[in-house]
Amino acid sequence: MAIQTGLNTRLYVEGYDLSGDANSLDGAGYSQSLLDTTALNTEAITRTTGLVEGNISFNGFFNNTAGRSHPVLSSNSGKLPSADQVVLIPFGSAVGDPFAGLVSKEGEYNVSRSQGSVMTLNASYVSEGIGTEFGDMLTAHDDTHSSAGSGTVLDGGASSANGASGYLQVFSLASGSVTVKIQECSTSGGSYTDMITFSTVAAAAAPAAERLTMSGSVSQFLKVTTTGTFSNAVIAVGVHRL
Repeated sequence: MAIQTGLNTRLYVEGYDLSGDANSLDGAGYSQSLLDTTALNTEAITRTTGLVEGNISFNGFFNNTAGRSHPVLSSNSGKLPSADQVVLIPFGSAVGDPFAGLVSKEGEYNVSRSQGSVMTLNASYVSEGIGTEFGDMLTAHDDTHSSAGSGTVLDGGASSANGASGYLQVFSLASGSVTVKIQECSTSGGSYTDMITFSTVAAAAAPAAERLTMSGSVSQFLKVTTTGTFSNAVIAVGVHRL
């Protein structure tokens, strides 16, 4: 795949699209500790890997409108949220484009104002139990399902054997309740079965976000399916093969 620009990058946090308030992504990745295993009979240092830590950090603009940067980043009664935050960053606008996903704690939020400038911010997230995961989008940024249906099929090229994690962001739901699923099939024209079923989201509960995992084999072909009685579910979904 060719080198790509960052023009189609988006930033989704707990069902909120903060892309319009972010102007740069400082980092989305992880580090792992390296543990010294050097023995007396070796001539150079040897190491093994230890714990990993995921991190996501970005800069942006202070926006106090409901659902925008400041209310989301200080959602704990004006303080940093203490609950886990599901962050999803698509790096492209099409199904199959890569993403970075993280279940995290918000570790930092700072607001600043330089002379002759608007108010800006920087925020960071650090992993909670898992490192940053890189996977493939199953929606084109976000998709709108006006009613129950299926999205575009992603051809993963081959099946895999070690399970998967799925990321969901529900930005809005006009009415009813929606259940979002990731379905799989071993052949392009075959019958799809449920692989990951996210928690049902009612209109009053949106925005919402979730990460779920499954074990075992993952088929070559994957797609998003929505079920339930609802109208206009705006969702973003990504999958990471473990």
